[in-house]
Amino acid sequence: MIYLDYSATTPPSDEAIEAFAAASKNLFANPNSIHAPGREAEAAMRKTADGILHLFDAPGYEVVFTSGASEANNLAIKGYALRHQAKGRHLVTTPFEHASVAASFARLAKLGFEVDVVETDDAGRVTPAALGALLRPDTILVSVAAVSSELGIVQPIADLAALVAAQSRAAFMSDVTQAVGKIRLALDGIGLATFSAHKFYGLKGVGALLRRPDLLIEPQIDGGKSTTGCRSGTPALPLAVSMETALGLALSGLDLKIARVASLNRRLRMRLAGIPGIAINSPSDAVPHILNLSVLDRDADDMLDILDREGFCVSKQTACSSGATRSEAVFRLTGDERRARTSLRVSLSHLTTETEVDLFADAVERGVSG
Repeated sequence: MIYLDYSATTPPSDEAIEAFAAASKNLFANPNSIHAPGREAEAAMRKTADGILHLFDAPGYEVVFTSGASEANNLAIKGYALRHQAKGRHLVTTPFEHASVAASFARLAKLGFEVDVVETDDAGRVTPAALGALLRPDTILVSVAAVSSELGIVQPIADLAALVAAQSRAAFMSDVTQAVGKIRLALDGIGLATFSAHKFYGLKGVGALLRRPDLLIEPQIDGGKSTTGCRSGTPALPLAVSMETALGLALSGLDLKIARVASLNRRLRMRLAGIPGIAINSPSDAVPHILNLSVLDRDADDMLDILDREGFCVSKQTACSSGATRSEAVFRLTGDERRARTSLRVSLSHLTTETEVDLFADAVERGVSG
């Protein structure tokens, strides 16, 4: 098996698994309990949150631990909009968001909020001019993913956040799930940031919302004491500890990892360029970890089946929206129905080898000609 679906999920590192096991064994008490083991667990929870903020260089934020990025996105978007709707009911997002972001805005639209989707340039980027044209006195939330999960588009987050701060009273949110461990990421100007551990070699079932304390949100889960007023429920300390471990490892030696993946991406693009009937959908300046391509003469499901039989793991669109008949993200970027219906997402890692890239290109070529 050759795994090229790292943007759907990554294999958990041994260190993350070991951290989870150790915390499960040694810090099993409920962090909400007032007895000595509970206080020890609560202290470990605070230390873990502080460690995550240190790794993000984000002092002063609150870490709201969640079950993953989907929950964090729902909490941030719905929680902020519902809390601040008296100030306005206008929201802005982009066409290249994760399904959990798009669905949250769709739910709010049904509740009477007005949602604008900002126009993007030919490479899928949101320009400050396009975003600025949408900002209004009643705009309360702008949400732009740092890196799109399907095409790897990198947004100019710092510029957009600065624009929102200068021209509106809106909060700026970013789903940074696909950015962590793929690019250098600064939270300056981001009031609400969301991510999930299983995208950077951590365990499934844990993620977080990093919240600037002045941005109040309405809880979406009621009842049950926790370490935060934003999200009820017994804190999952072992998962939180494992996420801090995974995050530290993901950010360690990041520049070398990025360079390695960039080399693999160039190699794969070069190989695919020599195969007739292949179109590359990811922009040239996308994160190198994500390469979206279309096999124009093959239905996407058929191509996935061919590759799966040969032992290659890739995705059609994203894992959270793979039931759709076409990729809305690819269609929005290219305007090409055929490319949108035949697109595949290949996602690379610093664990990927040149041999694996070459073997995949060979398999694609056989699939095209077979």
